[in-house]
Amino acid sequence: MVPSDTSGPSRRAVVATGAIAGMGVAVGTGGSAFAQGARGRRADEVVLRSADLEVRVATAFPRVVSYTDRASGAVLHGRTDAVGTVLIDDAEHTPKVTADPGRSRIAYVLAFDGGTRVDVEIAVEGRRVHWRVTKIAETDALRIGTLRVPGLALLSVRSDQPGAALLAAKVQLDKAKSGDTLVQPTKDTPTEAATGCAYAVVAHDELGGAIETNTVYDKPTTEAGTTWENGRLWRETVKTGDYVEARLIPGQWTHRAATAPAGATEPLPYATVVITGDRNGDGKVDWQDAAIALRDIMVTPLGADEQHLRVVPHIPFNFASQATNPFLATLDNVKRIHLATDGLRQYTLLKGYQSEGHDSAHPDYADNYNERAGGLKDLNTLVRAGRKWNSDFSVHVNATESYPVANAFSEKLVDKSNKQWDWLDQSYRIDQRRDLVSGDIVKRFADLRAQTDKGLNTLYIDVFRESGWTSDRLQRAFREQGWTITTEWGHGFERSAIWSHWATEPDYGGDTSRGINSRLIRFVRNHQKDVFADKWPTLLGIARMGNFEGWVGKTDWTAFYDLIWTHSLPAKYLQAYPIKTWGEHEIAFFGAGATTVSDASGKRRITTEGRVVYEDGRYLLPWEPRKAHDPAKLYHYNPAGGSSSWQVPRAWASRSRVALYRLTDQGRVFDSYVSVVGGKVTLKATAKQPYVVYRERAAELPDPRWGEATPLHDPGFHSGNLKGWQVSGPATVRRSELGDYELVVGAGGAASVAQRLTRLKAGSYVASVQVEVGEKAGERRRAALEVSTADGVTAANFTETSTAGNYVAADRKHGTRFQRMFTFFTVPEGGGTVRLALRAAAGDARVRFDNVRVTEAGRPAAKPRGTLVREDFEHVPQGWGPFVKGDAGDVTDPRTHIAQRHAPFTQRGWNGKEIDDVIDGSNSLKSRGENTGLVYRTVPHTVRFTPGKRYRVSFRYENEKAGQYVWVSAVDEPAARELDRKDLPVVTAPTTLSYEFTAPDAGEAWVGLSKVGDDGTAEFVLDGFVVTEL
Repeated sequence: MVPSDTSGPSRRAVVATGAIAGMGVAVGTGGSAFAQGARGRRADEVVLRSADLEVRVATAFPRVVSYTDRASGAVLHGRTDAVGTVLIDDAEHTPKVTADPGRSRIAYVLAFDGGTRVDVEIAVEGRRVHWRVTKIAETDALRIGTLRVPGLALLSVRSDQPGAALLAAKVQLDKAKSGDTLVQPTKDTPTEAATGCAYAVVAHDELGGAIETNTVYDKPTTEAGTTWENGRLWRETVKTGDYVEARLIPGQWTHRAATAPAGATEPLPYATVVITGDRNGDGKVDWQDAAIALRDIMVTPLGADEQHLRVVPHIPFNFASQATNPFLATLDNVKRIHLATDGLRQYTLLKGYQSEGHDSAHPDYADNYNERAGGLKDLNTLVRAGRKWNSDFSVHVNATESYPVANAFSEKLVDKSNKQWDWLDQSYRIDQRRDLVSGDIVKRFADLRAQTDKGLNTLYIDVFRESGWTSDRLQRAFREQGWTITTEWGHGFERSAIWSHWATEPDYGGDTSRGINSRLIRFVRNHQKDVFADKWPTLLGIARMGNFEGWVGKTDWTAFYDLIWTHSLPAKYLQAYPIKTWGEHEIAFFGAGATTVSDASGKRRITTEGRVVYEDGRYLLPWEPRKAHDPAKLYHYNPAGGSSSWQVPRAWASRSRVALYRLTDQGRVFDSYVSVVGGKVTLKATAKQPYVVYRERAAELPDPRWGEATPLHDPGFHSGNLKGWQVSGPATVRRSELGDYELVVGAGGAASVAQRLTRLKAGSYVASVQVEVGEKAGERRRAALEVSTADGVTAANFTETSTAGNYVAADRKHGTRFQRMFTFFTVPEGGGTVRLALRAAAGDARVRFDNVRVTEAGRPAAKPRGTLVREDFEHVPQGWGPFVKGDAGDVTDPRTHIAQRHAPFTQRGWNGKEIDDVIDGSNSLKSRGENTGLVYRTVPHTVRFTPGKRYRVSFRYENEKAGQYVWVSAVDEPAARELDRKDLPVVTAPTTLSYEFTAPDAGEAWVGLSKVGDDGTAEFVLDGFVVTEL
């Protein structure tokens, strides 16, 4: 409803000052009798009316005295005693007040010394009462930054009202601590000073009430208890006369943030009160009815209405230049999840969509995409095509920390003395107020929105430590740009966030920051958000995030898949409708199906329409739950397996049979028809095997087009077969123990798996594949990647052994000896046929291939005769050029990546930096604070040392600290044996190390970098790596 534009007092106006508030004379609209002991109307009060309420207000100051339900006569209180002062920028002011009352609203003008004026209106509309500022007119004598009315108690309950209670909730993330406080005033309840909270409701046996407000502290502090929106409202307990009163008061409003330009003001302050009776039909009024009423007035986050459908969150993780999850490979994984879940909606969170991957180049939201993962083009293809497979997409961004390599980085953006997260690079704390006031951050997000497909409509805000105005103002920009918001922690962007990482992946992070721990807040918002600590696992539970794409080293598809059925789907089923009642052992929900969940028997049971749909882990859940009476399908899961009987939805009860499908990685597979007898079905299930039930045989599944938008068909072998490949020899596709499909060549004759590449214009490309020779290190068999072009050229690379372990946590192959092998090739002018082949020579050793990839690539410069490698790191397609990660830190996320130049910030001399990030050109290989052990090394298919031959190895480098890094030459026999170690002294300017060595007569020789010291920040940078045969 639009506020009235009362510009000044009319001839009916009442004039008073704060000093005599409560003593003046009012010209009013008549009174009414107040029930439940309410005193008669005073001369300085008027009554506002709607069809539902009579609201008594003061005329001497915009203050609500009481609310009376016109049907029952029941009363809730505001503040009876006078209020006359206002805090402007924390300084006390007493305005001169004039009031202009009407039937359903009253307009006030608060005139302050110096000529500044604030217009306020109180209006009643149905069961709502609006307290709102309609105009602020300032003078130079008194500018308004923040505004607060400390005595403005808009809701109160008293000890003489049976059932009186105030329930308040702080945003509390500690799993062991509740954020809720229940105050039940009696005549003996002690007084309590004002304490902040984020949510609060009041009730007694006949009425309940709640407040929503846009209060926001400009500069919240932990000391004042106002951080994380916990000063939105204040509760206090006071003794007045013969009763004790528990009150709710709005906190501070920000009109103009500190450092903001004069014209940059915030939305005008408001507080809306809602008054209610029994809302859930249980025949009584309590805090739950007030909480239900709060939903009518609360701010609803974008995307909240569909949050119950986002069943499958997952993180494709790219980090440290490795690009282990290229965007188009992620598209195939989205399709796999879709098929394996029969289309359950996904939330795909891309960590590492920009620069070198995760935690690189923040805050470059746009114009700095992860080229090794496919760049903006492939990112947009992923989002555009992935939407058709029922996935929402989000990108991980950071508005708190910046890295010197970022294009946005400057000494104006950050406080260079405030060091933050330190991983691949040292980050610095962003001056978030300046970033926001300047509009810079808003533009950076707008650029991301403009450059990416419209399906990319969600942001994941990492490590956001701000609350108050800097959070609120940024949220307003997000809403204006249309972003749905998710966060790392449950308290960030509380008004907007619908999902929190730490709340939903309970084995990641600490329990002191697990998720919002409040029964009140969860009651109010369970249907909108996944931000809560798993406090009630046998009732509501939580939708748990599983991962298999390398995040924190998780690569087990089966573990990821099981969580969908054991936790996420049942929890999401219970999110479809708002909570109606919440007892100790049972929760009921709104909605036509009258769904309930109970643990009264000691086991979880869910019912819909009176029928059991879930019992102790077994279920037959209608999907989607808002159509539970006549759903498109039913999901069945029985963790123990065996037969179970279920009543079908009433719209299905007349059927004679239904169709049961088993879910597989390639989609649903018809199992059998199942008879419907007396409205029931008996389903026989394999343990831990999910099923889907349809009325009739379902339509044929769409062609997933594995490898869509790439030159390859099924490059990850997701189909489980070799359709689309030309096969000879003992080659087949097998599913690994971790659920990963791989091409396996068994013992025997030579084998070849080949296909014609498409979509290739003339130009330079690189093909690559992950390959492993032998079930154990040291077994030999030639495995090759070849590309033949129409000009008769065949480019090839091969390996005969796999002795280097894969230690990259973000790689699904970690814990094996798979490494990525590259073959560069050129498509000639005129194009023509291009054919890619994976080959294994005859032999006994098993060979495995997976994850073939073809991308455009800057072709390395021609090497002089005898040169094995010449790497300047300017055109590395993915990974670290000739090097693979060693055992430093075992399987972990490394602290080495390909660094870019952003002078002066990345170079020696800035902010005390001792060495350069980049030595030559635009890119160098940088290690920072690496784990002890082998940091990186060559492998035979990157640098092929021939036994008995002599080589010169040289590179340019800088080294920050002595005793930290050494250069090693070694040989795998198959275990590694060190041949030589060269200490690397402190070198703060580009220096060349050159030496010669002879490859041993047996084994696979290699060279690499090792960390021997324990300094957690010591840097080493390498460039211009050359190996020459002598």
